[in-house]
Amino acid sequence: MFKNLLAKFGHGSAKVDLVLDKQSFTLGEAVSGSLMIQGGEVEQKINRIDIDFVVGIRKDSHEYKQVIQTFPFHHTFHIQPSERRTFPFSYTMPNNLLVSGTSVAYFFKTRLDIADGVDSSDRDFVHIDPPVRLQQVIHAFQQLGFHEKYDSRSFDGYMQEFAFAPTNYFRDKVQEVEFKAAIEEGGIRLLLEVDLYSFFGEREIKREIWLTNEMLNQTSDLVQYLNQVITEIVNDPSMYSQGYSGYFHHGHHGHHGHRHHHHGHHRSHSSGGMGKTAMGAIGGFAAGMIAAEVMDEVFDGAEDMAGGFDDFFGDDGEV
Repeated sequence: MFKNLLAKFGHGSAKVDLVLDKQSFTLGEAVSGSLMIQGGEVEQKINRIDIDFVVGIRKDSHEYKQVIQTFPFHHTFHIQPSERRTFPFSYTMPNNLLVSGTSVAYFFKTRLDIADGVDSSDRDFVHIDPPVRLQQVIHAFQQLGFHEKYDSRSFDGYMQEFAFAPTNYFRDKVQEVEFKAAIEEGGIRLLLEVDLYSFFGEREIKREIWLTNEMLNQTSDLVQYLNQVITEIVNDPSMYSQGYSGYFHHGHHGHHGHRHHHHGHHRSHSSGGMGKTAMGAIGGFAAGMIAAEVMDEVFDGAEDMAGGFDDFFGDDGEV
């Protein structure tokens, strides 16, 4: 009787733990693991279990959390003292999520609804890396002597922006190179923003380029082409646009995703609403799922939102 009373207040009650096979994933990769329920000191009724996949975004002093997808387990069952139950879990990462960075983080939050007791919860952080083809672009910039900045991979409300600073060859002429990426079936489309030093201060030049899969698979060709593009901008900036054009000019920020609900014991696939030829802009999923009024608050300098990330981000660490 005393144990039953303690269990109602959370002492000696059932616990939940989502155990993933690994913690780092690329966009589009399958996530797999097990959902484990450990019985406490008394028999308890489990009403339901929910798993939320959550993204956290920080912009200046504003912080925002958004549930990307919820996986409900609608099973009601009794768990005996010290009994352990295991359910399989699987999920496929959308192809156009934001990738992890100093201002973007992800976790799975699992909630165990216990009848007449204190609910149990579990939080598991995961890291989302750029897809392989985009990693090749980042590596090519590094070979040209650029290093990715600490505040790179920020989200402007529409797409994710990657930022690099020169360390040698372009250091006296280029202040910074930024790009936004749209990943398509045949390659990657980049909007480059090159900040040049000039007599009147900083001069920003924008140029849209197309990188074929063939080029992305040949590191030397990719490095040579990016070097050529930046050199042309440095030598004759007046030849290139100081505004958006083409794919990015028309506001094509990727195919918007939606929040879905799936039974956790089934395999869940999320395509992010992609067409046959375009995988979508990096960050397009986030732009589609975050309500417009929230976007205004987070990205247009409104007052801080209530709550916070509960130490979601740390001040230390690298991209």
